[in-house]
Amino acid sequence: MSPPRTIHPVEIQTTPIPPEILEEIETFEGEVRRVNASEVSSDLFRPFRLQHGIYGQRQPGVQMVRIKIPFGGLTANQLRRVAELADTYATGIGHVTTRQDIQLHFVDLNDVGTIMRLLAEVGLTTREACANTVRNVTACHLAGVCQGEVFDVTPYAKTVALHLLRNPLNQSMPRKFKIAFSGCRHDCALTPIHDIGLLAAKREDGAIGFRMVVGGGLGSAPRIAQVLREFVPMDELLPTIEAVIKLFDTLGNRKNRNKARMKFVIEKLGFDEFKRRWEEAYVSMGHARPDHGQIKLLQHHDAPPTLVMPMPAQARPNGNGHGNGGNGHAGPETPYHMWKRTNVVPQKQPGYVAAAIKLQMGDITTAQMHVVADLAETYSNGNLRTTINQNLILRWVPESRLEALYDELAPHGLAAPGAELVEDIIACPGTDTCGLGITSSKGLARAMAEVFPPGRVPEDLAGTSVKISGCHNSCAQHHIATIGLHGVGKRFGDHVAPHYELHLGGQVNGTARIGQMTVKLPAKNVPAAVSHLLTVYRRDRKAGETFPAFIARAGKAVLKEELIPYTIVPTFEEDATAYYDWEGESEFILEDLGPGECAGGALEMIDNRILEAEQELYQAKLFIEKHQYAMVANTAYRAVVAGAKALLVTEGLDPATDAETFAEFDRRLAEKGYVPASYRNLVTQIGDLGPKDTTLDFARTKLDFARGFVEACKAATEQIGKDLKLKETEEQQATAQPVQAKPATPAMASAGTPAGAPVYDLRGVACPLNYVKTKLKLEMMDAGERLEVWLDAGEPIKNVPMSLRNDGHKVLLEEPLEPEKAHFKILVEKVEG
Repeated sequence: MSPPRTIHPVEIQTTPIPPEILEEIETFEGEVRRVNASEVSSDLFRPFRLQHGIYGQRQPGVQMVRIKIPFGGLTANQLRRVAELADTYATGIGHVTTRQDIQLHFVDLNDVGTIMRLLAEVGLTTREACANTVRNVTACHLAGVCQGEVFDVTPYAKTVALHLLRNPLNQSMPRKFKIAFSGCRHDCALTPIHDIGLLAAKREDGAIGFRMVVGGGLGSAPRIAQVLREFVPMDELLPTIEAVIKLFDTLGNRKNRNKARMKFVIEKLGFDEFKRRWEEAYVSMGHARPDHGQIKLLQHHDAPPTLVMPMPAQARPNGNGHGNGGNGHAGPETPYHMWKRTNVVPQKQPGYVAAAIKLQMGDITTAQMHVVADLAETYSNGNLRTTINQNLILRWVPESRLEALYDELAPHGLAAPGAELVEDIIACPGTDTCGLGITSSKGLARAMAEVFPPGRVPEDLAGTSVKISGCHNSCAQHHIATIGLHGVGKRFGDHVAPHYELHLGGQVNGTARIGQMTVKLPAKNVPAAVSHLLTVYRRDRKAGETFPAFIARAGKAVLKEELIPYTIVPTFEEDATAYYDWEGESEFILEDLGPGECAGGALEMIDNRILEAEQELYQAKLFIEKHQYAMVANTAYRAVVAGAKALLVTEGLDPATDAETFAEFDRRLAEKGYVPASYRNLVTQIGDLGPKDTTLDFARTKLDFARGFVEACKAATEQIGKDLKLKETEEQQATAQPVQAKPATPAMASAGTPAGAPVYDLRGVACPLNYVKTKLKLEMMDAGERLEVWLDAGEPIKNVPMSLRNDGHKVLLEEPLEPEKAHFKILVEKVEG
């Protein structure tokens, strides 16, 4: 083995930053100074910060910087710059994500502008790596060298990624949007779990294109994408994608973040109706590509190094579906041959191989980055790629130089076997840095190494995967793993024990399938439970049956029964360690906010909507300064929507779509005079966003209208007290009509109860809108009359009765509607205020 490579400083090659990018960075730096001077609040600054790829951490006062790496493609020069930044401004460690990005943690906000400049000098950016935008476009790390690919998807992934970057079409969508490209049937980029998935295809006439699926996603409600077009010709690729994004932007749910992804739009409309509306959007956006000419591709230069003597490699399938170089070694397996067996894949180009560098849960030190950059230039063509399994891969390595490469990787901890296989466990950052993390997913992953020792996992687990998320959001993609785990907490008296929900049988290759939630396990019992599961497999499997096939055949009931013993949690007195997370130094806790106060919650909801409108106007001001006039029109439009939704809270409404917002605002508020008459029929006044190359005058007109409207909404909301009533204008008071008796609404019907009270069914209505609706209904009744209200379990039954009591009403009864206690009824007697 060679001695450790000495890292010699290598001058980083830079290019001048384009003026428009420099202006963008300077604007960001200026806003940071304003935040520091308390001229701009953190809340107002947050969307702007996220738009630029800067994410707040669990720890206060520091940021995570997410560097966007389209299709995972990096040069050695760029990697050296990332290493320099990690060393100077972060922790000396970079983290490769499941979207092929690289993250730097614990960064001071005041250093972010400098980081952006230094990244821009080498062609990298953080822009739109976070927020409700099109996130990093991913692709198979073997694109261009894969033995089974239809064609190289790299230039198409790069073209789409850069076409959508800073595109006004996707700057303020209802939620994040993800796109992936795969080149072969193994679908390494996991297209079925993306908003848009593109799989390389070839027609019988030889034409190449993509099979497009839409509506996939994981998180708390995982969905598999459905086929929108069996074949997308190359000249229709960009307009087809744009039409999908436009449709999502128009119809996406902007009231409930948990229901905001495109999969929920499809679920609400039905796929046939979604497809029909997509076709309408496609036709209406035809102006975007009038010539329908051939797509203009952005090339990625990835020429091979010179081969002295080509040596064809013998392919053999491995766990990730691709061939590898095999052992080719008689006698006991050496560390090199183990690494070659598990980490090396022969390319379709004879004599070359691709060598994966396994990173421990995606982490790589700056010293290791410098080594990899040097080796990419020494043994390859100076290029490398990140993978969706949080690794790096060097392509175009001459097979004759493979052992020399290994000898240089090993002294730096970069030659661990098992890359991209079952022992290469995927884990999100969890509670290490993520503000949403519940459990230490990385700590559990390290503990699981005893169950899946690198390079020594038996062949019968080929095709198996293990993925661990620290919460239900599935950043580690646990829903599509053979063994998927996501962190939760479970209360036992005065203590909470960290747990994981175990999902079994997920997959993407072949028929995509979401794993089935099987059992909830205490965190400390997970390794033993998984080990037992493997024992059961080897005990009960049929001849030649794989582990995924066994899970599918055995079924949830059988496997759950086997794992029940591992669900038992001792009392805190019996074993306090069960109440500590993996690698935790203190007792595990979950924040419990207790019952809320609904009137305050509704006012907070109104304030949040007004804040959202102000955030949009703030971004519009920045865009007009940067001469991005189409984005000004877009953000002005979003400000109007947010302002309208703020006032609609007083009507117990939070519309899911923009169209509903405008219609309800006009009918319930504008026509009744709660805002000036000039703000009636909003959709005709603000709905036209104009062309992509819109003018300054057009943008100013839209922005001035939005500013005036938001000011009118703010003036109206400033008069709202805890009664949640909008104050009548002088015009309304002058034209007021005598109060007429109000007919019963369809939602209220006689319940036939002894109390004779009408029933108001609010099952499925979340807090605080269930309270607002109840309050409005009581206002239509006389003192002493009673109303029976049906509510969901959880927050609704905890919050609404308490809030009605705070209003002075009498809550005479609270009891379950059914034995399962999923819903409750309360009986309220109105008391005149």
